[in-house]
Amino acid sequence: MRLTSSYWDLLAYKLRYVGLGNTVRVGYLDLAEHFLYQVSKRLSAVSVSPRSIQIECTTKCNLKCTFCELSYWTEKPADLKFDELRKMVDHLPKLKRIDLTGIGESLMNRDFFKIVEFLKLRGLYVTLNDNFTLMTEQAARRIVELQVDQLFLSLDGATKQSYEQLRVGANFDKVIANARRLVQIKRELGRQRPEVKINTVVCLTNHQELPGIVELANDMGIGMVQFVNVITFDDTAGLDIESVRRDVQKTFEETMHRARQLGILVKFQLFDKLAVQECDFPWKRNFVTYDGYVHPCCYTTQAGDRKAQNRRSFGNLLEHSFDEVWNADRYSEFRKKMALGILPYECQHCPKYFGKQDISSNQVGIR
Repeated sequence: MRLTSSYWDLLAYKLRYVGLGNTVRVGYLDLAEHFLYQVSKRLSAVSVSPRSIQIECTTKCNLKCTFCELSYWTEKPADLKFDELRKMVDHLPKLKRIDLTGIGESLMNRDFFKIVEFLKLRGLYVTLNDNFTLMTEQAARRIVELQVDQLFLSLDGATKQSYEQLRVGANFDKVIANARRLVQIKRELGRQRPEVKINTVVCLTNHQELPGIVELANDMGIGMVQFVNVITFDDTAGLDIESVRRDVQKTFEETMHRARQLGILVKFQLFDKLAVQECDFPWKRNFVTYDGYVHPCCYTTQAGDRKAQNRRSFGNLLEHSFDEVWNADRYSEFRKKMALGILPYECQHCPKYFGKQDISSNQVGIR
């Protein structure tokens, strides 16, 4: 199921919540990136330095969310170091956009604002997901002043009971108050950035509350909600909504109806998968761990074992330029498999795409 509003609805939303200038800027970046992606995908010899990338800010988190792999980790948490970020960015000469979202809570990195300030001085479009538990008045004001471009509020319940059941350690009332305050600070300072959206992980215990989340968004002055599928592995298999697909689809219809009534833009990406040939993540959305390991996207790192996942990475951005990583045999072979309709071994948990089974012998690369 991939329900979304029309392009006209999206444009109306952008103009209302982002403004004409920012809408044109992002539209230009999207079109330029898409053109380069099409060229690179058709001409495999063409190496395109990323315009957009996701670099993990930290693996520290103050919550124990039941659906998150971090809650089951045994590894010691660590931060992205400022000097190492600078080295990574130097290896990305064409970079225009960066997402600081990773497995952890970005505000727990003591260098977070130093990192954001550096990125904004480079003229980059900066986005991140945040659980808003640490979004103090001071932090919210600094984020607005630095003009972070896009900020997703991770909100997985419309009631205190369901939200706190999933996001163990969080306080629902405090999170909602923090989100309201950030929106209010934007208005007080006359700023259109950051563009605030809600991101909801849909699972077995919260799917009934999707209409309520849309109503909360409207009440807080947030214009868009994105619903994404829970990524399951052994420890979280019980949260999968596939078993109640019919009930969830009915809830989606109710949610869309309520969203149209309130003028909220809604995006669903659940259940139905596309052929792997249609995946554009390696060209548009590479994921880099806090310590530099390059993956085709963030989904390949969400299976509960980061060390094993990093052994399957395609290189390290602290040691090599992106061109060297991109043109290496392993990454080139990975993209060839996708073109042939093979779902690479690294993508076996992918919630978005499907393909033929990868039976190659080079399933696990040891670096």
